[in-house]
Amino acid sequence: MRCPDEAMLSSYLDESLSEAERGRIEQHVSSCARCLDLLVVAYESGQGARKCPRVLRNKIKARLGLQQRRGRPELKWLFASLVLFLLSFVFKKYFLQFLIAAAILGFKWVMEGEGAKRAIMIFRGMREEEDHNLSERSTTPSSKRFD
Repeated sequence: MRCPDEAMLSSYLDESLSEAERGRIEQHVSSCARCLDLLVVAYESGQGARKCPRVLRNKIKARLGLQQRRGRPELKWLFASLVLFLLSFVFKKYFLQFLIAAAILGFKWVMEGEGAKRAIMIFRGMREEEDHNLSERSTTPSSKRFD
């Protein structure tokens, strides 16, 4: 199946498609990361206004790594970073070492946040879309030939 257009994916999120069409889209999305990324972004942008189908909701949560996560475990990196930052002033002899460790843990905290995951997913989807467009251009025969 070819990738469905955005209107079709929007209709899927709105649950206004027939069961056969929904089944085809679900089957396609299970093997197409680009379309799954589009659905995830569309779902997140209109989260309050749309009711997401359970199958897609579970797939989105699994893709974002939200199912197995409980609470906010990424906060441990923030607290560890803050403790190391404060220790850098207490133990002046090891100021630079504590400061570097605090910066590393702070970076880890930022990268494990939901915003960073969404940004990475969006950029990955954009790259896959560009690759998809380039592959389509290379497979279509050109109408102009230079002799």
